[in-house]
Amino acid sequence: MLITDFYTIKQFEAGDNRAEVLILLNPEHEVYKGHFPGQPVVPGVIQIEMIRELAEKALNRQLFINEVVSAKYLNMIIPDGKPLTFELSFKPVENGFSINGIIKNDDRVFSKVKMKTSITKSLEI
Repeated sequence: MLITDFYTIKQFEAGDNRAEVLILLNPEHEVYKGHFPGQPVVPGVIQIEMIRELAEKALNRQLFINEVVSAKYLNMIIPDGKPLTFELSFKPVENGFSINGIIKNDDRVFSKVKMKTSITKSLEI
């Protein structure tokens, strides 16, 4: 994990080229002291990193992001104790995967990300 203790996985379901993961953010994490004091918000780059990390877990592969094709930040993610759902879909491509990720909760969609990755190695999980 790039940033330790940023989130906790509460539920993890993976299957045929897809995964659905329920996480809780750590509202006391150091990141929020700088982003932003008094109004904590999850940075976009960390949202992309969480999608990559969860995709690695689902695919049992270490992934390198070759390209972020698109990243749409529709609403701010505030660490308010509400769980977040990550819906991931994977399409195998030469030497890696095309990954689509949606971050949402019951009320709204926060982000939609499309990326292309390459496999760096298989993971022993």
